[in-house]
Parts: sequence; C-alpha cells; structure tokens
Amino acid sequence: MARPRQITDEQILQTMRSSVLQHGPAVSLDVVAEQLQVTSPALIKRFGTRRALMIAALKPPEDTAWSRHLSKGPDDRPLVEQLEDVITSFSESFSEAMPCMFALRESGIPFSEVFPRNEIPPQVKSVQAVTRFLEQLAERGLCVDEALETAASALIGAIMNRAISAHFSQTVWSTRDQREYAQQLSKLFTRALSPDNRKPPPK
Repeated sequence: MARPRQITDEQILQTMRSSVLQHGPAVSLDVVAEQLQVTSPALIKRFGTRRALMIAALKPPEDTAWSRHLSKGPDDRPLVEQLEDVITSFSESFSEAMPCMFALRESGIPFSEVFPRNEIPPQVKSVQAVTRFLEQLAERGLCVDEALETAASALIGAIMNRAISAHFSQTVWSTRDQREYAQQLSKLFTRALSPDNRKPPPK
C-alpha cells in the first residue's frame, strides 16, 4: 500500500494562497487538495478549519524583506538614498501583501479575527518601524528630530494609497514608473526632513 504523500505546512499555505488569488476566496478546498495530491479532510485536519487555513495563508507574514531591511538600521549614506531604499522595499512588500488582504476582506472574515486585539495590525507596525528608522537617522544627524511619527505615517500612506488606487483602476506600473515614484517621493521627504533645510540663512 502506497504511503500518503508528505507535504509541509508551507506547501499547503502557498497552494491555498495562489488558489485564492487565482479563483477568489470562495475557491473549493477540493481544488487546493487536488493540486497537492491529498484530500480536503487532510487539509482541515492540519489546520483545524477552512477559516483558519485561509487566515494562515493570506495574513501578512511577520518576517519579510521589508522588515529585515529596516531592522538593519540606517547607514551613513545621504538621507535621500536611504529613504528611496525604504520606499522601494515597502512598496514591493505591500504590493505582494495587498491582494491577500483584499481577498481576506472579500471572504467576510472579520478584521478582529485576522488580527486579535493583542496583535498590532501591519499598517501600525509599518509606521512604528519607519518612525524608529527615522529616529535612528536623526541620531546620526541625517534627519530632523521632530514630527517623525507624522512623517512616517505620511510616507506609508503615500505608498499604500498609490498601490491601492492602481489595484482598483487596474493600472500596472512599470519598473521604471515605480523607480521614478520612489525617487520623487524620497526627494520630497528629504526636503522636509533634512537638517540642512533647517539651517538659518547666512548673514
């Protein structure tokens, strides 16, 4: 008798995620199971419920290239270059997570179930992370030390709003468009945050 196929949780989550994004949140577990060459009850047994499997597959991960980038902290490069890196990294991360979050919302699963009361939502975490990054820049003398949380909120909002607008309008930005936007946005925030712009004019 053939032994049952061994699959990892990550294989299940990846397949569930791709199936939802391709077919919508109402996709049958039979479709997912067929791709994995297992049965639907086997998937339920692994995760408890279809709802739990949906959340696990679509909820933004804790460890991302974006979070790892910020955890390294700033360096001594000019402010504009470091802000452009942050903007580019978050744009890529959010663009990957956004379709999953929309699918979760469309599925009818309450936000409070995806992110329990004791868990900080991703957008809040992102603002906190950028605020800490700006504070570290300020410690190096590369950034002003005022209204940094406001600046972080504005930066995250500018990136998210553009991505959400593109999603609903079905606009596909080219790599060049994305790079130019990151450059423009980094220059805009550099003008607002650079200590050089706060120096009094020479007498």
